Amino acid sequence: MKCPHCDTKQAFSSIKKSLRKAQACEKCKEGYVLTLSVSRMFLLILPAAASLLVIRPVNLHWGISPLAFTALVSVLYIMSCLTLVKRALN
Repeated sequence: MKCPHCDTKQAFSSIKKSLRKAQACEKCKEGYVLTLSVSRMFLLILPAAASLLVIRPVNLHWGISPLAFTALVSVLYIMSCLTLVKRALN
């Protein structure tokens, strides 16, 4: 993911820490925090639901557990809804 201020790529460890509190970008020293984008959630709910309904017969044919497939789609859905937003540092 990129910094919302300067568009530099951020390390995964600093993004993971930004779930709890605002973190500073290494380059521009501005604050950001990781949040769920509600608009992105609404846009992606139809493709996620369609993949659960349409692709499920295929994964049953391949022998993949339906629970594992549902968990995989859910994790990918939530990860795609994450976004970095600007926040002031305390």
